Amino acid sequence: MHYKLYTLVDITNTRQYQNSAENRQARSQQQNFDTVMQTIGMRANVTYDKPPTVVIDKPGNYGLVGSNLSNIWIFEWRTEREHLFKNGDDDVGYLKEMFNLVPFIPNLTESITLDPAIFLPNKNISFDMIV
Repeated sequence: MHYKLYTLVDITNTRQYQNSAENRQARSQQQNFDTVMQTIGMRANVTYDKPPTVVIDKPGNYGLVGSNLSNIWIFEWRTEREHLFKNGDDDVGYLKEMFNLVPFIPNLTESITLDPAIFLPNKNISFDMIV
């Protein structure tokens, strides 16, 4: 199955795995991406072709809260099995449950203030199953 997430949280995949004063922001961005991968990975094996991309658009166009232009990260991935995140009639219901209240590192390159610094489905993160 193929899935897509949209978020107002900076989940840039910087591949920065070492902490130092010079790369603090890049390391924090990578930690947020790792949080996303680990959260999805609790239920599925994830494969992806490209890292998250960022667009500037209105969050409301992506199932997020907000009407002002903002940075929005978009990430697509696949799983080896079908309907792993389906809960009742909601194809991404388990993703919403899994991400609810998961903390992230704020104040990176987000264009809005995110407080509290936790993922909130349909507010600062949303999901789609792509058929």
